[in-house]
Amino acid sequence: MRKSAHTPAKVALITGGATRVGRAIVKRFAAAGYNVAFTYLNSVQEAAQLATILHAAGQPVLPIRADLTRPTQACRIIFQNTLKKFGRLDVMINNASLYEPGDLDQTTLPPAQRLMAIHFHSPLLLCQAFAPFLRKHGGHIINMLDLLAERPWKHYLAYCASKAALWNLTLSLAAELAPKVTVNGIAPGVILWPEDYPVAQQRKYLARVPLRRAGTPGDVAELAHFLATEGSYITGQIIRVDGGKSIT
Repeated sequence: MRKSAHTPAKVALITGGATRVGRAIVKRFAAAGYNVAFTYLNSVQEAAQLATILHAAGQPVLPIRADLTRPTQACRIIFQNTLKKFGRLDVMINNASLYEPGDLDQTTLPPAQRLMAIHFHSPLLLCQAFAPFLRKHGGHIINMLDLLAERPWKHYLAYCASKAALWNLTLSLAAELAPKVTVNGIAPGVILWPEDYPVAQQRKYLARVPLRRAGTPGDVAELAHFLATEGSYITGQIIRVDGGKSIT
């Protein structure tokens, strides 16, 4: 339901919101009456299509093209455009991600720095920039994590380490921004399989999942919405959306 003309709509910012899980989160918050800003980089057509869909439904939306592997520049663009368009921020969801392989011998400094930039440095700078606005409105920060931050795969060394840095940042921010702002993390298991992931391997993985299925983008979007609306007494938590995989 839309807010009345006398009550400004709340504003949500979702990084990496043009595709996959981020897209589901954008649509969930827009449907709930939020004004939504979302970032994208290479998914130009998907971002334009999503914006067109939401505009047609009468839902204010702001696509922002930004390269979060270049944190200082990207965060300045995101901050300036979001405030110019909406003037406030209530919910920030750090979802943008890169999933790049590399074991110890394969991992060089440039890809490691790129992964740290998108998973740690950019969320840190965005939190710094928007903290006064989130405090003012009793806002919420949600960081999208990964079970691999706890149980790293050797073939994704830098990816897992950078997600672990964001995991720790989540806990630190929850302590620092309390009591005005809640900060939580969502750590999904398998939500969407990589396009080239073998079916036999999918079945092998799901056999170890107590609920015997992969999750959906909607599962994550619903939890994010809950944390930003009903979860006012939840902070400093990492919630695993994994069908029970983390207990096996």
